[in-house]
This record gives sequence, C-alpha cells and structure tokens, in this order.
Amino acid sequence: MKMYFENCYISTNCNQTPTVADSNLNDIIAFGSSNAVLIYDPHFGSGGKITHTLLGHKKRVNSVRWIKGNCIKNEIVSGASDGTVVVWTQKSDKFESTILLGNSLGVNIVDGVYKNGMTIICSCSMDKNTVKVWLRIHDKFNLIQELSFGDYSLCVGLRLFTIPVTNELLMACATDNSKIHIFIQDDLKVFEQTSVLTGHDDWVRGLDFAVDRHGDILLASGSQDSFIRLWRITYRGVNGNEDAKKDQSKVQIKSAARAYNILLESVLAGHEGWVYSVNWSPNSLQLLSASIDKTMIIWEFDDLLGLWTEKVRVGEVGGNTLGFYGGFFGAAGDSIVAHSYHGAFHIWSKVQNEEWKPSVTIGGHFNEVSDLQWEPNGGFIFSISADQTTRIHVPWSREGKQGTWHELARPQVHGYNMSSLAVFSGYKFASGAEEKVIRVFNAPATFIENLGRLCAMNEGTSNNGSYASNWVPKGASVPSLGLSNKAVYNEDNLNDATPVDKKNPYPEESHFKAQLLTEPPTEETLLQNTLWPETQKLYGHGYEIFALAASPDGKYLASACRATQTQHAAIFIWDTTKWQQTQKLMSHHLTVVQMKFSPDSKRLLSVSRDRRWTIFFRNDENAFELISTTDKNNSIHTRIIWTCAWTHDSQYFATGSRDGKLVVWHENLTMEPSLPLGRYEVACEPLQFVRESVTAVAFGPNFVHAAYLVAVGFDSGEVQVLNWRNFQFTLVLRLSTSDAHHLTVRKLEFRPRFGRAGYKNNNEDNILQLASCSSDTSTYYYHLPQNKNIVFLCLYF
Repeated sequence: MKMYFENCYISTNCNQTPTVADSNLNDIIAFGSSNAVLIYDPHFGSGGKITHTLLGHKKRVNSVRWIKGNCIKNEIVSGASDGTVVVWTQKSDKFESTILLGNSLGVNIVDGVYKNGMTIICSCSMDKNTVKVWLRIHDKFNLIQELSFGDYSLCVGLRLFTIPVTNELLMACATDNSKIHIFIQDDLKVFEQTSVLTGHDDWVRGLDFAVDRHGDILLASGSQDSFIRLWRITYRGVNGNEDAKKDQSKVQIKSAARAYNILLESVLAGHEGWVYSVNWSPNSLQLLSASIDKTMIIWEFDDLLGLWTEKVRVGEVGGNTLGFYGGFFGAAGDSIVAHSYHGAFHIWSKVQNEEWKPSVTIGGHFNEVSDLQWEPNGGFIFSISADQTTRIHVPWSREGKQGTWHELARPQVHGYNMSSLAVFSGYKFASGAEEKVIRVFNAPATFIENLGRLCAMNEGTSNNGSYASNWVPKGASVPSLGLSNKAVYNEDNLNDATPVDKKNPYPEESHFKAQLLTEPPTEETLLQNTLWPETQKLYGHGYEIFALAASPDGKYLASACRATQTQHAAIFIWDTTKWQQTQKLMSHHLTVVQMKFSPDSKRLLSVSRDRRWTIFFRNDENAFELISTTDKNNSIHTRIIWTCAWTHDSQYFATGSRDGKLVVWHENLTMEPSLPLGRYEVACEPLQFVRESVTAVAFGPNFVHAAYLVAVGFDSGEVQVLNWRNFQFTLVLRLSTSDAHHLTVRKLEFRPRFGRAGYKNNNEDNILQLASCSSDTSTYYYHLPQNKNIVFLCLYF
C-alpha cells in the first residue's frame, strides 16, 4: 500500500538570533528553527501556513537571507553552527540545496546578492574570525576571498548592497570593537576595505542600506548601545576629482571608477535597550528598528522639522518576554513582521491613519517539546515543553478560506522546564515539571467561550461537559512572587495589577483582561490573558516530576519522578475526585520514563530506565496490584525502555527501547501464571531497527478487522507507520528526517476518533490523524485515510 503526505500545519519557533528570518518580494518568510530552514506563507488560507521544511544543517541555524537582486531565481542562503553555508534554490515546489565549503567553525551571519548574472554569497564565521566570499558562475560556487579582522575581532554584523548607477557592490561589516568596516568590490570581484566608521559604544548588530530620492545611499546601523546611526554616502565625482579631495576630514569610499563621502547624518535615540536590527522599507524611506526593550519603531524624515522622528511604535505589552531580535517590512511596506526573544512571530498590518493592527500568525515552542496529548474527544491538542509553557492548538477557519491551526491558549507559563502532561478532559489537565509538585488546572470561562466561538466547539468537546457551566473564573493571573496561577473572577484585575505606591513598585499579580476573540490571539494576548487557574497542588515525590498519566475514565492520575533508588521510583496513584494519594506502587529501581493506562482503565503500564516494564491491575476494590513485570532474563530489551502504548481494545501493548527493538506483548489466558511475567508473553517476533533507537510508539484507535496501525518514532527524528496484521509487521510509510522531525521524536499519539479535527462534518470514518512532538521544538499532525489504494497524509509540526 502506497502513502502520500502533505504538510498541513507546522507549530514551531524561530531561533533566537537577530538575522534568522527574512522575507522576499512575495512576502514569503524564510526562517531558521532548530537545525532546519522553514518557509512560511503568512497569507495562506485563514491564518498562514509553513509550507516547506528544508533540512541540510546538522546544528542550529543562525542566519537566513533571501538572495536579492535582478534575477528570476528564488533562492535562500543559510548559515549554521555546524560551519555550513547552504544555498537553497526553488525549482517548482521543491528546494534543492548546494553546500558551500570553507568554514570549519560556526557561521553567525550570511547574506547574498545577484550581480551581472553572478551570485555573491558572504558569511561571517568563527573560523579565525573571517568573512568568506563565494562567487557562482555557471551554477558552480567558488571561494574567492577571505577577509580577516584580526585574531581578536569578531564580525557581528554584515550587509551587502548594490549601488544602482555603477552596479558596484558595497559590504558593511560590524566587528565586536564597535566599528563598521566598509568594503567595495572592484572589477576583479575582490572586496577592498575603503573606510571604517566609528561612533557606536557597543556591538553593532543591525545594518541595512537604502537609496533616497536624491540618489544618495543611506546606511543605518543599530547597536547594543541602544542608538541608531544614519550614515549618508554621497557621490563626489570620479576618482582623482579635486572635489573629492578638498575635505580630507570626511570619510571616503573609493573604487576604481568613483569616490564617495560618508557623513553621519543623524543619531536616533528612542529605544531603551539593545537594538538588534534595522531594516528599510522597500518602497519608502522609512526605517524599522527592533529592540530588546519590547518595541519596534518606524522612523521617518520630517521635512518641516528637518529631523528623523519616530512615526509609529508597536510591540509587546507585559508578559514574560525580553523584546525583539529582528523585524522587517512586508513587500508592499504596509505590514511589519517581527520575531521575538522567545521565537514567536508578530505581524502588524497598516489599516488607516497610520494605525497598525496585529494580525494572526503561526507559532510554537522554542525548546524541546516534551509531551503532547489530544483532548479526549479529539477536538484539539495540548503540548508541553522545556520552554516552561503549556500550549493549546486548535483548528480555525475564516469563511470561504482553508482552515489552519493556531495556538488558542497558553494555560501555564512556568518557572521550571515542563516534562509531562496528563489530560482529563478538554477543560482539565495536570502538568509535571522539574519540581516536586504536580499542578492541576481547570479551564476558565473565557477559554470555553472563545473555543466555541472560533472553533465551533461546545461542551460536547469535553468528556466532562457539565464543567463549563459550573466554572466561574474568567481567567487567571500570576502573583508577583509565586508560580501558581490565581483565579480571576472579574473581567479585569487592574487594581491588583497596579503598584500600590513608589515604596511598593511591584504589583501583587500580573494583569489579566478577559478577551472575547474573533480570531486566534496574538503573542501578547497569549502571554498575558490565556492562563488557566490552578486548582490543585499534589505533593509527595522526593525529586522532579518526570512522567504523568491519566486514566481514560478520568478517575485516576499516575505520577512518577526522577529516581536512582527503588524508594524514589515508586508510582503514586491519585484519586481525582478528592485529589488524594491512594497508593504507592513499587516495582522499578530507576526513573519511570513513561506510563500508559489501558483504554479500559483497568491496567497501568510503566516503562523505566531500569530496562523493565511493569503492569498493575485495578481489582474490584479499585486498588492497583502488580501482576506482571520483566527482569534481565525475559525483558528482551537490553537498553532503556523509552516508550509504551496499548492497542485500542486493551488486548496488546508495545514497548520500544534504545536498542532499537519494538516488542508487542499480550496476556495469554490459557497459560498458567508464573513469576515474574504472570500470563503475559511476547505476541510475535520482536521488530529490530538497525542503528536506531525507538523513542515513541502509538497504536491507532481502530484500523481494519484483525489488524492494527502502529506509528514508531526514532531518536534520529524519523517516523514509520506500520500495519500489524496476523502478527506480522508491514511498513506502509516512512518519513525521513527531511520529511518529519530531525531530532528525537518524544511522543506519538493518534487522534482518539475518526475524522478531521476542526471540520463540522466529522463523519469521515476512513480518516485517522496522528500527532507527534520532538526535541527539534516541532509537532506533527497526520491524516490517514484507510481502505484506499492511495493514502493521504497530513503533517502537523
């Protein structure tokens, strides 16, 4: 059976460097996320979509630029910490890669331009602190030059620019001594340094060129000294002209044909923190600056005042954020795109009278995604991450446009890296983090109202439908000296969010304001106004929480913490009606890494670093008792067991381990029980994956009679979908690291019902959906029609 797949939605972050995102003339954004380059179309469907994942680097992508100039090619250049520079060339709907060799250490910044039918690529590298220049002629790149600033000078800023009249190429390089070095490329295609600009008191991180209406060139430089300097580059005649020699105090640029003067035109002071990027508008002389002070400013020259003035200021308000790394104008100049310290995209669109309105964007976690889970009826997805947040992803569509997925809420913004998740209903979940406390959250009324409004979902989405009508709080806030989300019962808690006086400058809690949404929320709203109230704290574990599991009937929560001894490896069972610990289950000797209740809620399966699995059975007294476990003689696994999963009918379960083995087990009721396995035995020959580590496994809710569909994730990031029928595995789909994740797959989970989430007509009984998450900060989402010759697959990152 042959499968095809289509990328439907990606939820991920933008890497935290200033030059890691850029847009082309069609407003298509290319950006680096973990080790990949992603292509993002903000105008796709209802709210934007990531359309391509380009994998060619082995370490974090630090810089991404569209190659610009007079050329019909659509190309991107990217640089990464592994020392590679890659040129991506779009051909039809695919991107082909060309790796440029020459760097042995990390690449910080890249840029590229087209000139006279040639392509010039420049990169700043940690390799002897050099700038390397490549030239492509007839589709072949050659390293033609290396520029060095000395052993103690590191290039921290780079920009290329083609002078319109002469077609000469300028390059501005900023070094860590706060100087800007200006190079010009002569007829021999070699860059020569002609001048050095001084004045900044700290690193210059942003550089950009533009041409004004008089034909002069303007260079903008933004620095960590919080100032922006504008330099005017003016033509003064051919080289040797007396006019170019009269004022020797002026900085000059000289080429073989011309001479230019450089004057400091203006110093722009408006930011209160480091300025990371400056970018000119493509169709007007407006400058956009991005700063760590949480603001973006548009600067424009005022003819009446004769000064450069601040025209528009936009940015984040409140929240636990540290401002912006970069920003740029859209192709028409009527939109602004920015990426923030936490990797989120922000888009503002110009509406009227210089008013800029936030627009819908995509987003995601900016660190390893540790766990995910579908809402029990398959309406939406919870995810949890080492970025210290819990997020909810939902489908949304505008009338007449294709639906897209977006983040609707960020119920928990925590002070510890999140590790595990247990969802009881669409309105209740528990989370575990690198602390000894388990926290339980209930949805506020504002979330339930917005969910129904945006996603056409109501209480039927949850398996606890009566909860919505009985819950009173509108939202939640965070006390200034605490980590617990506090319920807010009013539309606004402004009184508690305002400092009492000058002697008490910190408010009692963060500001919450109820938001009635008509479209997915912006990053500012997510950070501040979508928290869920914390209703319970569960204590008892001696070390950091590592694994959680909720029983499908919602009655029990199982928890486990990090452990190096048997006493700490105990599994705690909590009664969710009273939130009391009812049992402490002993079996494992090291950390329990994952637990799963069987779909009938009668068995709890756990796997551990001690290379063993254990099953606890729930008896008639609702107490869990150990009925089966493995030891070194019968476990089959010889390394850590990372993952486990039950079939939809609770008849079989699978375990996957670091040694690359996938083993399916079942209970043989005809055999006499014997210790330690009881009646459990291997159901078929173990499946061995060569040079792979099995890190995630999931069974489909139902596939065809006498068969099961199982998805397997690996440490490499690859995902395979297998059909298990008559105790034999058949591979039906392999997603390579270029098509799926490129780092460890942390979790796989099928949607618990057939049909596509987000569609009102949800009776497509031939559609299965699968979600997965990874250490590469992304999550995937699949459509799997069954009983077809052609199987359609969608990915949710």
